[in-house]
Amino acid sequence: MADVTVAELFEMAIGAEKAAEELYHGLAAKFAHHPEVADFWKEYAAEENGHAQWLERIRNGLSQDELAALADPTMLREARAALQVSVERALAQVHDLEDAYQLVGELENSETNAVFDFLITHFSSDAKTQAFLRAQLKEHIGRLMIDFPTRFRGAAMRRRVTAQG
Repeated sequence: MADVTVAELFEMAIGAEKAAEELYHGLAAKFAHHPEVADFWKEYAAEENGHAQWLERIRNGLSQDELAALADPTMLREARAALQVSVERALAQVHDLEDAYQLVGELENSETNAVFDFLITHFSSDAKTQAFLRAQLKEHIGRLMIDFPTRFRGAAMRRRVTAQG
């Protein structure tokens, strides 16, 4: 296995955030017949896009030496695992809103966010930015349980909402 640089780890992490954004857009399309649910997924997509942009900003602020350094092997495994998720395959397995809810629960507690947290912790030089991004990530993860549209918070109700397309 070839040595992987910090720059490549950033590219993997950015790719995983963009894949998550694509997944959320797919969920919004599958539940367009319930606008409040579609809007919820669209907000998640926008946040994933924001995560990718933050990673790009942090990466762009690093020196050539920092970018050329070898990536942390554990985070490299995590990033590779995050990139193994096929958006198309995941969306094909969403038959109802409960499937979508469970998928998002798994995604938001997956490797993608662990890598994001690692990169902001180790490569963002601004403590305020680190604190802001960590708070945003925590809020992002918790939103599924707290802000999901009220009438769809129960699993039984979510099972009755069939995915379209």
